[in-house]
Amino acid sequence: MSLSNNRLPDVAEALRVACQQAGVDPRGAALLRHFANAVFLVNGVVARVAYGPDAVQRSAQALMVTHWLNLQGFPATEPILGLHPTLEPVVITGHDGELAVTFWVYYPQPKDDRPDFKVLGNLTKLLHQVAGAPPIPLPTYEPLRSLRHLLSTSTAKAVLGPEASAWLSARAATLANEANTLTSALGVGMIHGDLYAGNLLASGSGDVPWRLGDWDSVCIGLREIDLAPTAVAARFGLDASSIEQASDAYGFDVRAWPAFPVLREIRELSTLTALIRLAGTQPQSAKELNLRINSLRDGDTTIFWHPQ
Repeated sequence: MSLSNNRLPDVAEALRVACQQAGVDPRGAALLRHFANAVFLVNGVVARVAYGPDAVQRSAQALMVTHWLNLQGFPATEPILGLHPTLEPVVITGHDGELAVTFWVYYPQPKDDRPDFKVLGNLTKLLHQVAGAPPIPLPTYEPLRSLRHLLSTSTAKAVLGPEASAWLSARAATLANEANTLTSALGVGMIHGDLYAGNLLASGSGDVPWRLGDWDSVCIGLREIDLAPTAVAARFGLDASSIEQASDAYGFDVRAWPAFPVLREIRELSTLTALIRLAGTQPQSAKELNLRINSLRDGDTTIFWHPQ
């Protein structure tokens, strides 16, 4: 998708058209979050609008994998099958490429009820223990693929400036090459690809109290990749005891793995992708992007980053 002139795709218009095609009344839609994707609540249904490279493929995979995981007894967020009878996203062609809209069960979130990190560790372990394979082939993990694609665009270069753009491009290429040489201690299999506490949703059900959402990055890769985001969350002020809770519940502390520094820096760089997209239109995103890049280039791990 072209990002020329710092434009973001018209996600609200894509939502309106997709709702019409799916038979959902789009009136009163409320934007819940817009970071990597745009997420709306519309008449009691969650609608996710994905854009960027492979948005249609990523959204189709998310639908298929979450449906299959629920059949296996794993508590993934649930697509609304009545709106996706063939488990395919609604595809909207915009001025800047294809957008994919998917519809999901809405889980109202209590304001102050967040799980301890044992829940995250246990769910991660449970996911890695799921037997069999989903009914579609999954891509192999490609480290920093989205960031590297974005860095090749003229708008990213304009947002970052030539010096930061060149540094990021070179660093991302180096890390991608290093990641492809790593040997796993936990094995290779289906991974979530973006597994952190923010993707845990309270389900409101006693039988399944928590569900894991945001499956756009599901792929085949080293299982350590799913453990890295929690360890790296110290960047955002997460305390050591919470990281240890997740590690103890899973049964493996990725921070002690010799190759962890590579995964740590990959995770850190990956958090820049959405900020680069948004920086041209959102001053707060531009400020946070500058903070993160400067601290990375200076090698300063003491500066806390702000969740977006």
